[in-house]
Amino acid sequence: MKTQVLETIGETQLSRPGLVNAALAANDRLKYYFSVLQMALAHADHPEQPAAPLRHERVACGIDDARLDDIVASAQREGGRYRVPGCAPVLEAIARDLRVMAEPVLAARLPGGPSGTIEERVQHALTRIPNPQDALLDAATVYGITRAGAGQADSVHQLVMDLHKALNAMQAELAEERLDGAAVYQVAEGDRILIKAFMAGLNRTAPLKFGHPGLGTTATRIGGTLVIQNDIGTTDAHVIVIRIEGMSVQVTYTDVHPERMQFLRDTLKPYAVSWGEDRTNQAASIAGGQPFYMATGRFQAKDAADLQAYLGFLASRLVFLIDWNRARKQLRGFLRGEQRVALLRWAAEAEVGHRGFLELGGARLINRAIEATAGSAMHFGDRLCDVLGDVEAMNFVRFVLRAAAEGLRDRQSLALIQDRIRAELQVHFTGEEKRLLRLAGDHAAMIFEIASLVRDGIQGIKSGAGRESYQRLAGRARRFEHEADQLLLVAREAAERRPEYKALFRVVETADDASDELEEVAFLLPLLVQTDPGGEVLDALGALADLLAESTQEWIKALAHAVLVGKPDGGGLREEAGDFLTAINAVFALEHRADDAERMLTHAAVRHASDFRQLHLYAEMGRSLEAAADSLKWAGLIAREYLLGTVLGA
Repeated sequence: MKTQVLETIGETQLSRPGLVNAALAANDRLKYYFSVLQMALAHADHPEQPAAPLRHERVACGIDDARLDDIVASAQREGGRYRVPGCAPVLEAIARDLRVMAEPVLAARLPGGPSGTIEERVQHALTRIPNPQDALLDAATVYGITRAGAGQADSVHQLVMDLHKALNAMQAELAEERLDGAAVYQVAEGDRILIKAFMAGLNRTAPLKFGHPGLGTTATRIGGTLVIQNDIGTTDAHVIVIRIEGMSVQVTYTDVHPERMQFLRDTLKPYAVSWGEDRTNQAASIAGGQPFYMATGRFQAKDAADLQAYLGFLASRLVFLIDWNRARKQLRGFLRGEQRVALLRWAAEAEVGHRGFLELGGARLINRAIEATAGSAMHFGDRLCDVLGDVEAMNFVRFVLRAAAEGLRDRQSLALIQDRIRAELQVHFTGEEKRLLRLAGDHAAMIFEIASLVRDGIQGIKSGAGRESYQRLAGRARRFEHEADQLLLVAREAAERRPEYKALFRVVETADDASDELEEVAFLLPLLVQTDPGGEVLDALGALADLLAESTQEWIKALAHAVLVGKPDGGGLREEAGDFLTAINAVFALEHRADDAERMLTHAAVRHASDFRQLHLYAEMGRSLEAAADSLKWAGLIAREYLLGTVLGA
């Protein structure tokens, strides 16, 4: 297993400690497999009793195959035999892990006991492990594997117990000392400060694994090189070896996930690590025959302090590699691909980590909060980033990871952590309302830009501005109107996701008619200039345009105050509500004045227009300006009804 990986990267002198560590891990897995078989038969004999899935035991010993959780519940008795679906992989794993446990003991040539040598007992035990047909087992077979105890005939379980005792003795013999948690073998006196620097970084962040196995460290001197190995997690091909010679540090890292390998590289960017080309190695007995990847990085320290700082930093990053790929998968329903990697990078930089999130249920932790909070805001298949937006979703999931890690660290109850997450999500869903109001404000700013262009363009006619400038004015107005349309599309998509905010979309949709009407006026201005307008009619048109510019300013004010108006139980500001209503009433008053101004324009145009073309242009521009004022009035009515009824509950 990991010993083969070490051999691949040239670290055979660490193989004996690696064999012992792998054997002890296999012991934990074997105990789990024995429990699965025993409880499967017990459930088949008493199906009326609830079946124990043994999930926590499986996770605790580092087995990722969740299908094993269903074995106990699916077991059935058929006459004198038992049908146990999924038992074949369990029995294969027992044989495989038995060999792993026996390997270092056989290499040490330890005596076996009254039942024969270890080698003889292992061979005999392997013959007891069947290859079941149709998942059928008999009780005697299972009993021959799992029974143990003094006075009993030899069994697989009894052999495992004896091997475990031998391994404990070997481990004690191998470790010349424990240096801050590292098993140290034959090191020079000058190596100790470097090992302590590495372990200081490791121990600072290791609590963030929250009980997950891994981060076992061994160190020894091979010739002129200090070699430190860390097993990181429980994946067979997941190993990091650090070679230190003088001020030079070489890191050799193997992984089955190239994305996680890149993550480690990115994590180490604060230090100038030069990386060579990755190598892919295939070993049939490693990770089920799938390839593992190897990368080598080199760091040249400036001095002893720089060397120790790098070793501590490198070690402190290792905990963030445990279950990294699992965390990335658990975040699929909430963030996009690049966002998930960015989040995990942030979690490492902030020393929050992702293991707390996984320990508390991973995706289920967030989904429960969504079920309790989102209401009609989310539908089956929606991703959180599509509903809240990328920034808001990222900020929320950051909070979740921090709340999980801090909650576990401070021994907070699961209920309290879940309540904190629900409360935070509620804030973000409420924030969607604020976001739409701010979007409406941005849309209003586009309307004001067009209204200002129209007002300034009419004033320019009086001062004799060149005709060519009005074509540019019309082009600018067209661009502002296009930007307003884009904001309208965003508001429509938001309303489709959040039907309760449809009124806010109607606010933007209604106000958008004003941008269309004002852009039409800007389009007609170059044509009006060609008719040599002036006098009382142009003054009347300018007065109407001034009212529209002022009305759009009040509309912007109203929406700016609306953003700051909150629910009464959320600390909404009464003065902001008052300022909102004042600005809305100003929009209404200006609409009435625009009606009068449009009539005055019509009266003046009929009397003083130079010809029918100029009369038509004045009439169309006056109608569009008055229609724009109407649109702002209706948008204001919708906004006032929403703020007073839905938000303030008046």
